Amino acid sequence: MLSQAITAGVPAIQLRERDLPTGELLPLAQEIHALTAPRAVPLILNDRVDLVLALNLDGVHLRANSLPVSAVRRLIGPDRVIGISTHSVEEVQRANHDGVDYIIFGPIFDTASKRSFGSPLGLDLLTDACRESVAPVFAIGGVTRERVHDVRRAGAHGVAVIGALLTCADIGSAVREFNDALQV
Repeated sequence: MLSQAITAGVPAIQLRERDLPTGELLPLAQEIHALTAPRAVPLILNDRVDLVLALNLDGVHLRANSLPVSAVRRLIGPDRVIGISTHSVEEVQRANHDGVDYIIFGPIFDTASKRSFGSPLGLDLLTDACRESVAPVFAIGGVTRERVHDVRRAGAHGVAVIGALLTCADIGSAVREFNDALQV
């Protein structure tokens, strides 16, 4: 499934297994990196700066309550990517001030996987967040291929999706459809 997404042109992969113990996460990250590295698809790992360094991965994605961006930057250096999840315009402003490379903002639409983060933020707040950001903002939460045009019109650089791909019978086709929608 992952190799289909890579072959189809997925622009990056974020490994989000926050609850896996290191002994299980390490071989999983190695296995995925073996797939992404030859195709130059960035592999970004959630919160685990130690594994990003140990495996020479492309970057780290922080939660709003993770290590400070400045500390992470000192650890991983200027050439690796730092992204952060945000759920308000104020968090977007702070992330920009802190010097992140990209921002995930949401949930934009209702989705079961993001209900713990509160009600959907909607397109108006996405527009505000994008206006306040110099770093690229990616919309997350209930984003479908049909909604890509709306989030791009709101100013999003792109989208971060999970369910929209995992629920498809042909992930490669779904990746291509998302990539096509993002180009419009």
